[in-house]
Amino acid sequence: MTSTSNRILRYAVYKALAMFLVFFVSLTVFFFFFRIAPVVLGGGNPLAPAKAAFDPLIAASGSALQGNPAAASWIGYISGIYGLDKPLFPDQLLLFYRNIFTFNFGNSLYTFKPVSHELLMRLPYTLVIYLVGVLAPILIGYSLAVYSVKNRGRIIDILITLSSLFSYVVPSYVALLLLYYLLGYIPKVTIGIKIFPLPTRAPLVGSGMSIEDLFYLAWYVTPIYLALILTSFGQWSYYLRQLLVSEAEKDYVISARAVGLREDDILKKEITPNIRPPLITSLGYTIPTIFGGSIVLEMLSSWPGVATYAYNAMSLGDFPVIVGFYTISALLLVVSIYIADLLVILLDPRVRIVQR
Repeated sequence: MTSTSNRILRYAVYKALAMFLVFFVSLTVFFFFFRIAPVVLGGGNPLAPAKAAFDPLIAASGSALQGNPAAASWIGYISGIYGLDKPLFPDQLLLFYRNIFTFNFGNSLYTFKPVSHELLMRLPYTLVIYLVGVLAPILIGYSLAVYSVKNRGRIIDILITLSSLFSYVVPSYVALLLLYYLLGYIPKVTIGIKIFPLPTRAPLVGSGMSIEDLFYLAWYVTPIYLALILTSFGQWSYYLRQLLVSEAEKDYVISARAVGLREDDILKKEITPNIRPPLITSLGYTIPTIFGGSIVLEMLSSWPGVATYAYNAMSLGDFPVIVGFYTISALLLVVSIYIADLLVILLDPRVRIVQR
């Protein structure tokens, strides 16, 4: 037991170092493409102090502050945070690392507010939508997959498979548009009622919400939830059904049937534990998408989430916001994958850690 625990601990440390290296390299690649490459392509020298003619960050700062009497002092502040008066490599790159690892993303070039504050202010809106919109399809998809396998080859199995494929190919924004049109706009213009609200006024999310605010929030997010669930459960249902079917044809399942185990017991005790590793790995890649959300969906629903904020920042060249969004997204991804790998080791006895 002690030897196994030591191997797991060594693996956890090794994996943590590997994930940190992946995170560090991704940050370096990000800096190269967003800071160094534009300067080089514009004819600038990344080893010399930056010039406004070649540096998109300096140009974006000047554009955001055009006509503002405080422009000089603000650009001075931005220069201090990012070292704009210094060479991109290595000076600005080292400042970039320092800011990232201290979570000092600076202030938005357009709102002049701290990026961390802006992201935290929008995070509750994103969580309200995507915690349900991402996790509910997984649970529904798993339930449908199990039910489909229990009735394999029957009409219900065929119907679940076809509905899963249809769900997979329909984009969520198309489903949301149809819901708004059929259950929001049409009832309003024909009989004067709205089953679902049209996306005109986003609800309040956070402290200080009244009962009326809660009801309006539930009413407002219902079509968004339906659109996400209807267009997302299919990928999980189909994927998990295929996993369950592939396991159901293996020798250990045939042996379990031969000794007289019931199908429910075989599915629960024999098959399900063996699909945990690929399921956990898939969850590790899926859960971080909660933070990023869906830009099109948020824009259609006038939802002030993180995805809309990041899209607007990219459109305006708001570098501090882009850095903050990318850093947190990359960090969530590597942490989620790291946890998924450890869970596979702990939950699947078939996995053996190779001595290094």
